[in-house]
Amino acid sequence: QTGRAEMTQQLVRGVGLLEEAELASRRDAEQMAKTLAELRDALAKVQGIQQETWTKENVNVELTRALTTLENSRMEWNSARIKWPLLTGETPQPVELKPRGGDGRPVPLAAPRKEPFRSGGSGVIVDRARGHILTNNHVVADAVRIEVSLSDGRRMLARLVGRDPGTDIAVIEVDEKNLPDLVIGNSDRARVGDVVAAVGNPFGLEGTATLGIVSALMRNEVGHGAFEDFMQIDASINPGNSGGALVNVRGELIGINTAGPSESGKANGIGFAIPINMAMSIKNEIVANGRMKRGAPGLLVEDLTHELMVSLRTTVTRGALITGVVPNSSAALAGVVPGGIVTSVSGKPVRSAAEFNTRVETVPLGTALPTVINVGGRDQSYSLVAGEISLTPALRPIPPELGSITGAVVGDILLGNPLFGDLRGAQVLAVDKSSPAFTSGLEPGDVIVALDGAPVRSSDDLFGLAARVGMLYRIKIMRDGIPAWVRVTR
Repeated sequence: QTGRAEMTQQLVRGVGLLEEAELASRRDAEQMAKTLAELRDALAKVQGIQQETWTKENVNVELTRALTTLENSRMEWNSARIKWPLLTGETPQPVELKPRGGDGRPVPLAAPRKEPFRSGGSGVIVDRARGHILTNNHVVADAVRIEVSLSDGRRMLARLVGRDPGTDIAVIEVDEKNLPDLVIGNSDRARVGDVVAAVGNPFGLEGTATLGIVSALMRNEVGHGAFEDFMQIDASINPGNSGGALVNVRGELIGINTAGPSESGKANGIGFAIPINMAMSIKNEIVANGRMKRGAPGLLVEDLTHELMVSLRTTVTRGALITGVVPNSSAALAGVVPGGIVTSVSGKPVRSAAEFNTRVETVPLGTALPTVINVGGRDQSYSLVAGEISLTPALRPIPPELGSITGAVVGDILLGNPLFGDLRGAQVLAVDKSSPAFTSGLEPGDVIVALDGAPVRSSDDLFGLAARVGMLYRIKIMRDGIPAWVRVTR
């Protein structure tokens, strides 16, 4: 009798907690009402034990069943709270690219099936007057409805102002008064060892803050985006943190939390944030132009490898070797010639070609770029400017060893290409009409973005991956924003 009373009390308390949870979570009323009805039914059965003659086995069965109902309902509510959607969208699924017909005409791509999704993330109000919120591009990509939930409980719809996939920055806007905001700090002043807090909604748990330090600065080649200059932190970055605030001990916004290192969705003790100076520069361009317009000073560079150091007999150990200068560019007009080694841009060190490209291609057109170039063992300073540049990619014919896409010519997506900064891959530049590639349906303008599920970010990636697969494989292409896949045989 005592055991039954205690378990009845637990069930009564459980129903009460779930009713409170319903009010707190704003879940779908019909779904919660169904759950509560099941709990009340279970409670009624347990209380009915005291009025009827039941065997011990009957009592145990009903109590166990009732407690199981309670536990499942608690789990169901927790799951719903974690997955409470602030974003709804549709991800287009790849369709098969059919071979050309006998008349040589391409078979039109079928309309892609759109996979609906619901997800959430974080964001930071950076302009309370205009209602502008910074978040990550990957948070809002393919979203058809964006809802914003503020820390004071207010909810409102937002519209997408623009996004920049290359840096994983997006700007959304809400029409709301009395918005809170953060003091925007200076990420250039951040130092390794600084104490920081990452604020966001990991797994839907609103307003979570994790404490850590800045572990490293100027991280690139992480593999997350085309342009990387991350702050590495050891504060936990979990799914749902993306787009949230990274603040220093003064409460100043110094970064936008972006990624953990694992694709599995589990944190491994480190995370990455976009410096707020870069994020705000991108944001201002998006607000002004709808997208990030990119330029460069006109230097073509490559990594300074150990072999190049030896051959050049230079004492410079890190930098970007200048291999070419674009005619009529800022660099050409300043008298820069190939052979020098870029060691810094805008006061920041340059340690690789990727870092140089990030420094010069994530600033607005017309930005001054003070550049230090080591020539013959001596540092020389140049006043360069980010200007409009159009580069011609190297033409790389696909060889017969790659199978039924032979006959296509591919190249990298470079400055001047409308897709630059938005899409990475090997772009089809030409197709021989008598080749297998033509028969397979490939057309100039297609961009190969994956091979057997592995990402293709350049023509080098395409050839390297194709050399390691078997006799049959598939490539994924993007054509006018529509994903498609092509079956390839050797």
